[in-house]
Amino acid sequence: MSTLAIAALVLACIWLGALTLVVVLLVRQIGLLTVRLSVAGGATSLDDDGPDVGSSVPEDVAAVLPDRAAERAFLLLISSSCTPCRELVVDLGEHRFEQKVVALVPGPEEQSGELAALLPSGIGVVLDPEATRLAEALDLESTPFALEVERGTVTRKAYLHEGASDLIKFVDSESAMAQEKSVVEITGKKEIEGR
Repeated sequence: MSTLAIAALVLACIWLGALTLVVVLLVRQIGLLTVRLSVAGGATSLDDDGPDVGSSVPEDVAAVLPDRAAERAFLLLISSSCTPCRELVVDLGEHRFEQKVVALVPGPEEQSGELAALLPSGIGVVLDPEATRLAEALDLESTPFALEVERGTVTRKAYLHEGASDLIKFVDSESAMAQEKSVVEITGKKEIEGR
C-alpha cells in the first residue's frame, strides 16, 4: 500500500470517528430534550404533585423552616441526580434572596453534599436521609420544585422548568406584589384623609 493510500485511510477513519462522536452527542441531547419536554408537557400535573395550596405542611416539615412564626418561607426540592436541578443551582451563583429559602437535597451523600455546597450561602440546606423523608411527607415527586409556605400553610407551588430564573421570579414575585399593594394602600389612605 502506498503512503497516499494509508494517509487517505487514516483520514477516513478520523472522519468516521468524528461523525460517530457527533451522532452520539446528538442522541444524548435529544434524550435530554425529550425528558425535559415530557416533564414540561404536564406528565405530572401541578395539582397532583406536592401538597394542595391551602393545606398545612406536616409538623416535621414546619420544623425545618427557619422561623416558625415567620410570615413566609420557601421550600426548594432539588435532587442530586437531576440535571435541571444542577443547572438551576449553578445558575443561581451567589444570588441573595431577601426571603427565607430552605433546600431539600435528597440523594447520595457525596452528590447531594456537592450540590448543596454550590447553593448561595443564605439558603438553608437539609440533606438525606431527612430530605427524602420530608419530600415524601410533602408528597413531592418532581424536581426542581418550589413551595411557598406562609404561617405553616402552603400558599403557592411551582415547577421550575426554566431553572434559576423561575425560582427567582417565584420567590421575588410575591414580595414585589406586596410592596406595590402597600403603596396603593398608603396612597388610598392619603386620598381618604385628604377628603
